[in-house]
Amino acid sequence: MNRVLVIGLDGATLDLICPWAAQGHLPILARLMAEGAHGPLESTLPPVTSPAWPSFVTGKNPGRHGVFDFIRPRAGKFDMVNASQIDGG
Repeated sequence: MNRVLVIGLDGATLDLICPWAAQGHLPILARLMAEGAHGPLESTLPPVTSPAWPSFVTGKNPGRHGVFDFIRPRAGKFDMVNASQIDGG
């Protein structure tokens, strides 16, 4: 069985990471990039962390998994979104 390790750097950009890695400032990340695969990813709409990670994990867009923000309005108040509220089915 082949194994895959995915390392997601939230809010990072290859425009900064690649030069820093080449300059020796990120030696471990540079080695992982050289020996593995890397590339930019398209984000979700909206391009925000809270819907992006559930989309990555489920393969669904925010309209299908139901996460659009870190908070969810509920009867005049706001609840924090957590993993139990992701529709992965």
